[in-house]
Amino acid sequence: MNMVSALKWIHNWVGFTISITMLIVLTTGVYLGSVDLLKRTDSLGQTFVPLTLEKKAETVASVFERYPEMSTVRFPTEHTPYIQATARGKAIALDNELNELASRASFDLPFYETAFWLHRNFLIDNGGKYINAWASLAGAIVTLIGIYLWWRVRNGFRLKQTLPKNTRSSSLLKSHIQLGLFISIPLFILCVSGFLITYNSLWTGALNQKPVTQSFAVSQGNDWLSQLTNAQQVWPNSELVSVSKPRSKRGKKPNAAPQGENQKPKAQMFTIQFDEHPGVWLREADRISINHTTGVIESALKHSDRPLSGRVASFVRPLHDGLNMPASYVALITLVSLTGTGILSFSLVTFCRRTFGGKTKKAA
Repeated sequence: MNMVSALKWIHNWVGFTISITMLIVLTTGVYLGSVDLLKRTDSLGQTFVPLTLEKKAETVASVFERYPEMSTVRFPTEHTPYIQATARGKAIALDNELNELASRASFDLPFYETAFWLHRNFLIDNGGKYINAWASLAGAIVTLIGIYLWWRVRNGFRLKQTLPKNTRSSSLLKSHIQLGLFISIPLFILCVSGFLITYNSLWTGALNQKPVTQSFAVSQGNDWLSQLTNAQQVWPNSELVSVSKPRSKRGKKPNAAPQGENQKPKAQMFTIQFDEHPGVWLREADRISINHTTGVIESALKHSDRPLSGRVASFVRPLHDGLNMPASYVALITLVSLTGTGILSFSLVTFCRRTFGGKTKKAA
């Protein structure tokens, strides 16, 4: 068996082996992406009006007081023209006067929770996510092999063969090749990033960059206007888009505060996120960490100042699920998932016909 024959065997049999898992992941990905797109395209009747720093400070204080379970306050932008208070799987939309517009919980949507866990671990708890991860890695390898096999016969490319004309195996196979070529790169990225999300220890260390020692003006303690003003002065040309507080760990209850007259106030560390410009691809990527209790800026780090490894690591999850990415990217990966579903369906039919169909006829 020569190398090309071996690669064809791997492409066909490994692809067939992981086809069911990949179909589950891709079809649920279409659903999850569609839900995300619908949320992003709903302006809730609001028109974008930028907030002043004074209004942002008032908004942060009011929203965190009103909704203590929420971890992030996002200000209106051209992409989302209303204020948002968000936590894990939950979001409350407010207008600029802090009147509640809508309250959403993703898992309250029909089939969403089932689709999410099917996509993540096939509904078999912790072991399922590792099956998913290795199937995704195998899918990435099959995709690369497919690109190589196409490259060898690239002169046979015909755009009119993209959609199958009938249900014959030859027509389905040609469509599989053409469509696979179109989505090969984004599909490869989705597979690799899915694997890395499960094995996050491989890349999260690249995000733990020590910020360069800098001196910043000290703000007034527990004063949001003073602190947001100082943060904006660090990057005067960037847009201050959100403020986050540390999320409590699931299932962990806060420890009771010790008694004593000399007890020091507990430090409250918040992160202030910026966009360098409205068209930035990865949003909320420039961050300032500030001690709200003392008003001291602990660190300031722009995405562009990270080393290459840190910048690449920052994109692992956003490239997979569109977090903090433009709606156009979410539309792209949803379309890729939909197309991938069709490709896998075509390949399953042709593979089963050619591999098992002949044996059935002979047996008959």
